[in-house]
Amino acid sequence: MSFRKLRIRLIQLAFVPVAFLVVFVRPNWGVESPVAYVMELAGYAFLLAGLGIRVWSILYIGGRKSQGIVSDGPYSLCRNPLYVGTMLLAVGVGLCFENVLVLVAAVAILLPIHYLAARLEENNLALRFPAEYAAYAATTPRFWPRWRGYRSPATVAVSTRAIRRVMIDTVAVLMIPQIEDLLEMLHDHHVVHVLWHFP
Repeated sequence: MSFRKLRIRLIQLAFVPVAFLVVFVRPNWGVESPVAYVMELAGYAFLLAGLGIRVWSILYIGGRKSQGIVSDGPYSLCRNPLYVGTMLLAVGVGLCFENVLVLVAAVAILLPIHYLAARLEENNLALRFPAEYAAYAATTPRFWPRWRGYRSPATVAVSTRAIRRVMIDTVAVLMIPQIEDLLEMLHDHHVVHVLWHFP
């Protein structure tokens, strides 16, 4: 099994405990509290930022991953913008559900998986394109963006597969606040019971 498939399988397995926390664990503060409002608002901001970065990155790399060094657009700022977008989405989910435990669990699970994935992908690219990748890595940070290095051509060829992926990502992310509202309603009407209220 390739590491890419293993990474996807690990994320799918990690979804089970995170989903349990989302559905059955709630904070003690009420839905109308200022803490809930601030967390939810911040969650929307992180979701939109993460989605924006992922869409932008997919349009540049979709269908070309591991076929060469993509170093334009978001990839001129850092070497792994897709993973940066994913981490922002994870933070956004935890905040949107107003659940600190979901936030901690999602970040604790995804951060090491994506860090390891980034290292393995970098090793693969360094083996396949040694001179080109060494020059790219020397001027472009792994995760934290270096804004002064931004460059992009006037046009980019986008694969239809990348467009489908962007559409799926967008719909999934935009559904998160709706799912959170539905869960609140199910909790309020005791259709779904909260098993634990954390302080």
